[in-house]
Parts: sequence; structure tokens; C-alpha cells
Amino acid sequence: MSDNKVILVMSSETPQGLVGDQDLCDALRDHGIEPVMRSWDDPSVDWSEGRFAVLRSTPNYSHRYQEFMKWAHSVPKLLNTPEILEWNIDKHYLRELQKLGMPIIPTTWLEPERNLTKHQVHSRFPAFGDFVVKPTISSGGRGVGRYTSTSADSRREAIEHAMDLLASGSGVMIQRYLEEVDTQGEVSLVYYNGVISHTVQKTAMLHAACEGPEPEQIVTARYPSQQEWGWGERVRSYIHDYIKQVSVHDTQVLYGRVDLVADGKGSYYVMEISLVEGNLYLDSSREAVDHFADAIIQRFYW
Repeated sequence: MSDNKVILVMSSETPQGLVGDQDLCDALRDHGIEPVMRSWDDPSVDWSEGRFAVLRSTPNYSHRYQEFMKWAHSVPKLLNTPEILEWNIDKHYLRELQKLGMPIIPTTWLEPERNLTKHQVHSRFPAFGDFVVKPTISSGGRGVGRYTSTSADSRREAIEHAMDLLASGSGVMIQRYLEEVDTQGEVSLVYYNGVISHTVQKTAMLHAACEGPEPEQIVTARYPSQQEWGWGERVRSYIHDYIKQVSVHDTQVLYGRVDLVADGKGSYYVMEISLVEGNLYLDSSREAVDHFADAIIQRFYW
């Protein structure tokens, strides 16, 4: 192990990471830390060469879940930890949030073990408006489609989409598409070591009659409103409490992203929590990079 190295974990699909990762590397070098980029799915990598490893860009984990988790548990020190990854990869965690009183987008859950017929799947779609079909394990919007309830062709495509996911062994989420996503976008709050770093506002990824996401567009990087900050803190506190239950150490996650969407009633739905390798929008502001570098440096000298 090198005393001054930190491994930034990429994948064979994204060996150079995301926009902003080179700036992160420069910021770490300015503090005497040497970042090295390695792909999680490269069997030749020695994962003990650095002080610890930080997940950065591993979008192919969603269709190689078992392999990915086996790898994660084999890494001497991985941030975020494998236990947290295991919980966060499967979006069933949203049901746990709901039980705690946190509002999530109303969701119908389809499970592969129920062996649902096409008719049974069809009967679970909304009768009006647009809706979304998504797998319970996905990265970057992969496998997500938006459909229109009043179009026979669109409903047929949605049935085939859901049936394909179920046949592959994936759980399926059916959610009504919120008009607020089109008009107001989504809000992402990014945390490092339990402290809020930056907030970004994003336009919609899915458009009508569209299967699969279009590239996200960040409208602006800004400070959160008091209400957004309050929701983010509630979610962050829940994550911290969960860590205390599953880990021998009481610690904050190195990084995390909370996605919110307006509910049309003056409040928000918790859309997603990203603790695996989700985009932290390092290119949205210089603070986003500097704060992440500072968080890694803190861990380096703990």
C-alpha cells in the first residue's frame, strides 16, 4: 500500500470517470494525495495499493449486481461501505423511508416471484396521465421508460417493458409521471461527510413517449431553500441512523445525494437517495470539487 495514494473507482465503461473528476484529481494532488483511477471490473487491479478506494463512476453495476457486490466486499477499504451500497442499490429502500413518514412518489411495486401475467401487469397501470416504468436496481436512469395511459400502443410497450424486467429477475416500480418534473425539474442536494455541499436544479430526463433517459441538463447550482434543506436533513439523519444499526462504527457516509421533486402541494417527494456512484455534479461549481476533495482529505488523515 502506498501512503499517499487514494483509488478512485471507475469502470470499463467510464475509465476516465465523469466531468469534474480530473479537477478532483488536481485538487487532491494540491494536498499531497495521489489519486489513481482504477476500474472495478478489471481483475488485475491491486485494491490494496491505496489508503482506501472511493466509488466514482461504475454505471454498469446495475446489470452486474452480484459480481459488483462480491467485488465491493473484497476491497480492503471502500467508501461508501459495501453494507451501505447493498442497502442503497435496491430501490426498495424507498418503502422504508415511506414507513418513517417520508413522502415518496406513489409507487406500485411488481415482484418477479409473483409471476404476474400481462393482464395483471396492465391492470396496475394508471388509467390516465403519463406514468413511468423502472427497475428496482438501475443506474443513471437505465431501464426507465415513460408512457401514456390513454395510448394503446404506449400501454402495450409499457407492458412489454415491465414483463422483460420481471423475466430478468428484476423488481419493477410503476409511478405516475409528475408534471412538476417538467415545470420545475428535480432538486439534488449533495452531502460530504454528513455536511451539505451544494445543490443543483435539473431539467426533466424523460420526455413523453420516451423509453430511456435523455442527458440531464443542470439548470443552476445554488443554495437550497430552507424547505429543501429541511427535507435533506431528515433523509440524511435517517441514513445515519441506519448506518449505526448495520455498522460497528458510528460514522457519516463519505458522499451522498438526495433527489427531491415538488409534489404540487407545496412540499416535496423524496425521489431517490444515491450512495453508490451517483453523479455528484462536480462540474456544477468549483465548490463542488473543493468540498469533495476536502471530505476525502479528512478521511485520509482520520
